[in-house]
Amino acid sequence: MNLVTAPSGRRFLLIWRTEFLFYTPERRQLADEWNHVRLTSASLPERPNLINCQLDRPLPFADASFDAIYSFHAVEHLSPRVSESFLCDMYRLLRPGGICRVSTPDLEFHATEYLRCLRDEVASPSFENYARYRWAVCNLIDQCARQVSGGEMLELIQRGEFVPEYVKYMNGDLLQFLFPPSVDAPAPAGRRRRDAAKRNFLRRVAGAIYRRLRLRVPPKSHLELSHERNLWLFDRISLRRLFAKAGFRNVVTTDHRTSSIADWDRYNFDESALGSYPLEPSLYMEGAK
Repeated sequence: MNLVTAPSGRRFLLIWRTEFLFYTPERRQLADEWNHVRLTSASLPERPNLINCQLDRPLPFADASFDAIYSFHAVEHLSPRVSESFLCDMYRLLRPGGICRVSTPDLEFHATEYLRCLRDEVASPSFENYARYRWAVCNLIDQCARQVSGGEMLELIQRGEFVPEYVKYMNGDLLQFLFPPSVDAPAPAGRRRRDAAKRNFLRRVAGAIYRRLRLRVPPKSHLELSHERNLWLFDRISLRRLFAKAGFRNVVTTDHRTSSIADWDRYNFDESALGSYPLEPSLYMEGAK
């Protein structure tokens, strides 16, 4: 792999599992300024700045190769022991003063939502309250226990047993392409046509990426090859301990807009292309070497 350097002269590494991170032309272009590791066990095509890895062994880069590393929703697909060695390996790869950023589903957020939806359904049973409750359960359990790709979440969407606004609140834009166009909330009057066209464009792009990544294998095999199942969920306590064990200092919990990575305002892979909200609600944490 030939490492690329950003226009700023810095060298960045981005670690991810699916290409939904780059679902606009602008982001795909900016992503070319980064080096990439894709978490997969499938024989997917590599590129000069992209390699496929399973993350259960040290990455094939020399020590102190990067100024910043961003692991986008990868650690939840690793066992706790592998996650610990993965954080240590990212520490090894960073130059002194380099920044490690990790995003992952927030166990605290999802557990709190589950309890809130449970109470709402008990107090006032309804289709919408039950749909929210069921979706909150799926965010906690289905992505860890599913036996086929898509799991219960996909079945709920296919049966129409979901509340679009709640799915977006819990999962951001990443499932938007699965919705029929009729469930889109109307945009404000002055922006309706522009926003609708943008949503449709993103739906087409995300759908094309999804179809390309869905290998021609049985759903269960795809689940295993793509590492779709979550193997662990972290909160701000457990993730901070991983950072500390790896040797990082100045560990902070941050948000989707804020990062110590140089030029983050230029890249900001965490913000939706549809508005100033997260692409996928997450726990974001950073530490310095």
